[in-house]
Amino acid sequence: MPDLERNKKELSFGRRLARLGAAWRRQVDHDLREYGLTEATWRPVLYLGLLPPPVRQTDLVRVLEIEAPSVARLLDVLERRDLVFRSPDHEDKRSKLVSLTEKGERTARQVRHAVEAVSSRLLHGISSPELLACYSVFERIEANLHKKPALPPQTVAMR
Repeated sequence: MPDLERNKKELSFGRRLARLGAAWRRQVDHDLREYGLTEATWRPVLYLGLLPPPVRQTDLVRVLEIEAPSVARLLDVLERRDLVFRSPDHEDKRSKLVSLTEKGERTARQVRHAVEAVSSRLLHGISSPELLACYSVFERIEANLHKKPALPPQTVAMR
């Protein structure tokens, strides 16, 4: 690929990836609307259904990648809807443990089903090698995110 075309692709890659992720989540939102769930409520239910219970609230904050006060408010909503319950963490008094209720477990299965259905629809026509190649690119991008950025040359020269 010529350098100019590669530069254009690099500049638009992040925006396109973010737009696709948002559109993907909107598709799941649409499928879960009949259950009264939005992205804000289905994502914690999904993760609580995937992680071994009970889940530390701080771990849920990390996996959802949103601020702790926002997660606390979300859990308040989910608790009022009888989807989750919180209990004290005897190993860490500052933390709470979060678990799904029976209703929450049923809802988590519905969420998982909706996520799988959306994935199946949106990945239709994509071959296994193409999907594996995409995963490989994602893994390299994630690895690059965790690398410490190199200092600009002028900063190195000033040391």
